[in-house]
Amino acid sequence: MLTLMDMIERVPSVIEAILENRKEATKEMMAYIAPRLQEIDEIVLVGSGTSNTCSQTSREVVEEVSGISTTAILPNVFLAKKAYNPNALYLFTSQSGTSTLTQEAQKKMKEAGNLVVAMSEADTTPLAKESGAHVDMGCGNEEFGQRTIGYCASILTQIMIGMEIGLARGYLSEEAYESYLADARRVPASHKAICEKTMKWFDDNKWKLMNVESFALYGAGPLWGVAQEGALKILEIAKRFLCVGYEMDDGMHGPTMGFTKKMGIIILNDGRNEGIANGLANYVKKEVGDCFVIGQNTIDARDLPFDAVGGVFRCLEYAPVVEILAHRLAADYGIVTKEWKLQDPLPEAKYFNTHDEE
Repeated sequence: MLTLMDMIERVPSVIEAILENRKEATKEMMAYIAPRLQEIDEIVLVGSGTSNTCSQTSREVVEEVSGISTTAILPNVFLAKKAYNPNALYLFTSQSGTSTLTQEAQKKMKEAGNLVVAMSEADTTPLAKESGAHVDMGCGNEEFGQRTIGYCASILTQIMIGMEIGLARGYLSEEAYESYLADARRVPASHKAICEKTMKWFDDNKWKLMNVESFALYGAGPLWGVAQEGALKILEIAKRFLCVGYEMDDGMHGPTMGFTKKMGIIILNDGRNEGIANGLANYVKKEVGDCFVIGQNTIDARDLPFDAVGGVFRCLEYAPVVEILAHRLAADYGIVTKEWKLQDPLPEAKYFNTHDEE
């Protein structure tokens, strides 16, 4: 019987395949945008749910490697805009390709004559069929609706898109391009090792993690996206916690006044905003309750120390920590994540519909 842990452990092989197939996966897109390549002055990432949190995670890196200002926006917010950049590349992400508002947003931009690219799990999805070009996100068939493979695959594929554009525009040198690839290729082995460390960390802190009522996750830069995805995964998988993901600095402006001893604070620390992150960790541990530092600048035995080796791809090394936390909370509480038959509609389909039927 497959479990969500099987999905998480599949990610390293998915990463390796995406890196190997990056040129073929982006070939159609590069041909499509070629006539207007030098005109592009913005990349707009549009998606909902995990397709949004992956975009929030990758946005900064896509901008770094492409040399083009990059924005991540929800489709409902996007559709409410009154002005759109005619020189932008609009990248619409939906793993199933059936997200209703993402399709609507893509249609609006296509009808306006803008560059529109779809990213989904196959070129047969509705989003792919109606786009100017399609990029396969490389996730393959993910059996569970609680996306873990898709989250990591989307991040990496979006960054690969940025790298190919940066290289084609002359912004990235061949040497810089290969240096980024070398960083990415270090991630699979690190991901596996961090999964093992995270399982032990959960066992060591099991009762503290299971006895809180809510989680607040903090991260800066790309790790803010990981914090948002972690909050989403804990809520949708473990089902019994209130969860929120905060940007490191913004989460200091008010939320800290609401901390209680029944909250679990997760700080994703890669050394960015070091003073804020370390100050928050010390404050919560000394004055409030349970705080767990993940990655750098750990403080005590409750934390999970590791050295990320993936450079700008390190978000993929932090991702399994929050995914395994969600999985283990559900499994150890007896909220069996395999209780949903793998190909059945998710429970929320009984009440509302955010995706079109295939």
